Amino acid sequence: MSYWAKAPEDRHQLVLFEKRLEDAIAPDHAVRLLDEILGRINWSGWEAEYHGRRGQPPIHPRVLCGAILYGILKRIRSSRMLEEALRERLDFRWLVEGQTIDHSTLSEFRRRHPDRLKELFVKIGLIARELGLLPLECLAYDGTRLRANNRRSGTRTPEELREMQQELQQKFKDLEQRVAAEDRREDELYGDKSGKTLPAELSDVKVRLQRVDAALAEVQRVQEADETLPKRIPLTDPQSRVTPNKEGGFAPNYTPLATVDTKAGFIVACDVIAMTDEHRSLISQIQHVQTDFNLPSPPAETLGDGAMSSGSNLKELERLGVTLYSPAKTLDPAENPALRADPRQPVPSEQWDALPTTEVKNGANQKQFQLSKEAFVYDTQQDCYWCPAGRPLTPQQKTSEMVGKERQTRTRYKADPAMCAACPLRERCLQQGTKERTKGREVSRFDHEPLAEKLAQRMATAEGQAKYARRKEVAERPFAVIKQQFGARRFLLRGLSKVGIEWRWLTTAFNVERLMSWLRGRAGPDGGLSLSALESG
Repeated sequence: MSYWAKAPEDRHQLVLFEKRLEDAIAPDHAVRLLDEILGRINWSGWEAEYHGRRGQPPIHPRVLCGAILYGILKRIRSSRMLEEALRERLDFRWLVEGQTIDHSTLSEFRRRHPDRLKELFVKIGLIARELGLLPLECLAYDGTRLRANNRRSGTRTPEELREMQQELQQKFKDLEQRVAAEDRREDELYGDKSGKTLPAELSDVKVRLQRVDAALAEVQRVQEADETLPKRIPLTDPQSRVTPNKEGGFAPNYTPLATVDTKAGFIVACDVIAMTDEHRSLISQIQHVQTDFNLPSPPAETLGDGAMSSGSNLKELERLGVTLYSPAKTLDPAENPALRADPRQPVPSEQWDALPTTEVKNGANQKQFQLSKEAFVYDTQQDCYWCPAGRPLTPQQKTSEMVGKERQTRTRYKADPAMCAACPLRERCLQQGTKERTKGREVSRFDHEPLAEKLAQRMATAEGQAKYARRKEVAERPFAVIKQQFGARRFLLRGLSKVGIEWRWLTTAFNVERLMSWLRGRAGPDGGLSLSALESG
């Protein structure tokens, strides 16, 4: 008697499998719930994209969407791996009803319908809204970093690209001449019957030259658009940018964006940008939510990290009637003696050492410390600043200028030089070698600062802190699920528009998973809850 356990069946033994795919999938299997959700979608917009008469009958878009979304949920994003799963896995075969779909069909479909894909994204959200899951009252906005489909070291400076272009052009020309000479020699020997193909070396040079040309075209586009020219341009995906990785180091990346409903956890708007300035897309994301879900006004509240409280964002959010909760720099009055009851009275000398200071450089480029702007109190009624000595700084000049990438209006408030000369705080306020030493102290105020002060007051409250505390949990969870659970740590496609489509598929899959998770949580003991049962109940 053999010690080892025997297989229950010999692989050559005839067996009787289920005659129906339906019998191979358990009643509570997740793929059934996904199929029911897709069954609630109106696909007429997708169907209109097809001719409808010529060629062999196409596979219905519902089937293809289901295969791609279910593949993402199962960490299968590659078209070739998805083709294999559709051929071999019972759950995939059940979903597409046994249809054979090749990888080229899946790959082409994935990229061809960006507008219809956005419709699907919104319709999934509308199903959640019909079920009472998506109130769209408060949003959380954030961005992350995802690797581009480009080798980490495959980048060049614009100067290196131009040199490579010249070298490759010359090499391509030399190879063409050599190939032409060999072709003439073969024609003389064998006649014009030999099969001619592009030699591998010439083909390789041609591909490399095309990549360099595309990278230089991106350099030209950036210069014509008056954008900041990157120090290095990726060769394989020149529209990506070398930016810091979340896990450390630098690499060609994109910055995917997600706007999330704080109560439901659904992504309600998404986009991809090349750089890391996601604060510039906050307003457009909020407006997309209002438009896509046909809301009479934008959601009332938005949570964002510290970069979101830029001057342009604060002014536009005020106009839209949206309240922002974002970290704001504010000093505790108990720690800043400048915040006194009557700013016209000087700060007591025993408290001077506690006045806030900032680091400056004098004419000799030496670092020194002087009283910072926080040591001056703005008086709204008088439109002036009061210095720690109880002296006024009045508005003297107003200019419009670029601060970073934003145009802002700056008002300069200046003190009387004579008062500064006799001030006991002069050595703390006006350091040696600074331009203010002879002209008197100056403080600038930008036109958005009243809104920034309102934000700081709001964030100083317990309510403001409690609301903002939810941002990290809500806004960063989708990125964690997409990266870890779906395995999407690098984009498969190249180019900003195609990467945007790929991100839309990933966020749509996240919302489908979120909806399915909620439905499973509402299921009874048998786990058989469906959308229809939920509505009828």
